[in-house]
Amino acid sequence: MRALPWPARIYVSAVWLAAACAIAPALWVRLDWATILILAGAYLLAESAASFTIRGLVNVSIGPAIGLAAVLLLPPSGAALVVFTGTFANPQHRRSWVQRLFNGAMLACSAAAAGVTYDLVGGHRVLRPGGSPDIAQYVAAAIVYCVVNGLLLAGVLRATEGTPVLRVWRSTLSGSVVDYLGYGLFGLIIAALWHADGGRFTAILVLLPLYIARWVFALYAEQQQAYDATVRALVQAVETKDYYTRGHSERVARGAVMIAKEIGMSDERTESLRLAGMLHDLGKLGVPTRVLQKSGPLTEDEFAAIQLHPVRGVEVVRGIEFLREAYNGIMHHHERVDGRGYPLGLNGKDIPEFARVIAVADAFDCMTSTRSYRSARSVDEALNELHRCADAQFDPEIVDALEKGVREHGWEPAVAPAPADAAAASSAQFDHDDPTVRVPIIRGSETTRIEPAVRVVPRHARRSEEEMR
Repeated sequence: MRALPWPARIYVSAVWLAAACAIAPALWVRLDWATILILAGAYLLAESAASFTIRGLVNVSIGPAIGLAAVLLLPPSGAALVVFTGTFANPQHRRSWVQRLFNGAMLACSAAAAGVTYDLVGGHRVLRPGGSPDIAQYVAAAIVYCVVNGLLLAGVLRATEGTPVLRVWRSTLSGSVVDYLGYGLFGLIIAALWHADGGRFTAILVLLPLYIARWVFALYAEQQQAYDATVRALVQAVETKDYYTRGHSERVARGAVMIAKEIGMSDERTESLRLAGMLHDLGKLGVPTRVLQKSGPLTEDEFAAIQLHPVRGVEVVRGIEFLREAYNGIMHHHERVDGRGYPLGLNGKDIPEFARVIAVADAFDCMTSTRSYRSARSVDEALNELHRCADAQFDPEIVDALEKGVREHGWEPAVAPAPADAAAASSAQFDHDDPTVRVPIIRGSETTRIEPAVRVVPRHARRSEEEMR
């Protein structure tokens, strides 16, 4: 608590006080303590299983279903007491007691607010056999549960980190309403069955599919974590060869995802694109370190070796099945819409969409990062340069999408030291990532005829490939 700034201390204390006021009526209001104990035990078990998010797409949690059932079955103070038990769930043992108590207080306030809302809109408690919940009123309560929880969370982030409330809401909480309504369906079923014959046992069994789903998704999440670890290990191997590109792959992947969201790409393809962005420079493992770190002009053979890195990148990942959708982005991210790119000289829409997206994100990060021969350009300068090169080097629709995403979400450029010396600027003429620099397009040498083990060239582009040979 002492480590928190004063505004945060006041905010946290206020939430604690509000939660205490929400729970306090349980001391004198007549409650069904058997129901409280059963639901509290189920809630504690659910929170001990922990919630998690898969790729930012699927949020798996069981607790809200039980909390929302408590809103129907108990007065507001009872519902607040049930969800407050989540404070003592095992997965939170790494958190301080301040964090644990704040999370419990935040959920207690949310449940109490939902219960009060349910009463105000005319909902009836399911406290007798044959009783049934009021669905419309319950939907209103579920929405309030989500909104209050989201606003309290946004408030503590504003007080501790200075993050604007609207940004937190738009980036992480706006989609939670749909999730809570989904959980609400299970809460509704639990409440409807609770006082039927054998209802409590049957109602608890409703949670079984959620526990099974959580177990399956946990296995899936572990698999995705293993995939990400594999990708990051490959990226780290590349970036140890060139200090000035540390973090470049992560930023290109972030920019590519930003573009994908603006152009309406599906979630599954966006994830494949993210992996392609992470690994787009993987082929540089096959480029000698002395070439990548050379401060002077490159020879024709040295630049030919660099131009081979997209092909080499596909060769490295060809045996990794989960990366198959990323091949096109890795292979063709240095093609140009005017056909003057490499390795195959594809043009226009013949260039795969993944590659057109990565090309823009790659060039943008290059320009906004410090390189050995120059300091970083500003975001506005980089965007202006991308627009200047649109229709010749880049897809103008992709450039527009990047600008829209950057204007809306901002961009954090690389933090790197200034160029070592002015003499290094002579290497600028061979920077293959920077669109402000002219680079030689070397074709026809023996090295450029090496083909990848995995063919990723569209059928309609084969003629261009044959011509290059």
